[in-house]
Amino acid sequence: MAKMAKPKEKKSGQRSPMVLATAGVGVLAILGWLGFNVPWLCVYMIGGFLPTIAAYLSDPSRQKFDTIAVGTLSAGAMLPFLLDGLASAGRTGGREILGNAYAWVSVYIAASFAYALCWLFPIVVNIAYENRAQARIRMLERRKTMLEAEWGESVRGEEDKLPR
Repeated sequence: MAKMAKPKEKKSGQRSPMVLATAGVGVLAILGWLGFNVPWLCVYMIGGFLPTIAAYLSDPSRQKFDTIAVGTLSAGAMLPFLLDGLASAGRTGGREILGNAYAWVSVYIAASFAYALCWLFPIVVNIAYENRAQARIRMLERRKTMLEAEWGESVRGEEDKLPR
């Protein structure tokens, strides 16, 4: 009897190529429609996602957390202006969005906030872990002195056997 090939197990969080291809075709279809009907909004989106492209190119991690943060906040900042541009696309074609300084400034402030968040968050977490570890060390030293006071110096053990 021939042995049956064992099916490959899918890793958790891994998407099938068909799902990715379908999502890619959907995104391209939406961008194609936007580019054909309101090209000025596409220019705004390309300019608005420049910090995301820079984050992708400069992020050394495999997971690209900086890219996700910058892209999400940039998209969130662009969304109201894009919806407003789509609503007024019949009258002006969305051209006024390119001259709106507030639209550009809000996108780049959101991107800079995401960069600051990605830079500051690990530092804040490291400080919190360091403070927690120092508090635990102080508690253990107090407990050690209480044990030595109760049981005497003989419970201390040999100093050279303790890990450093």
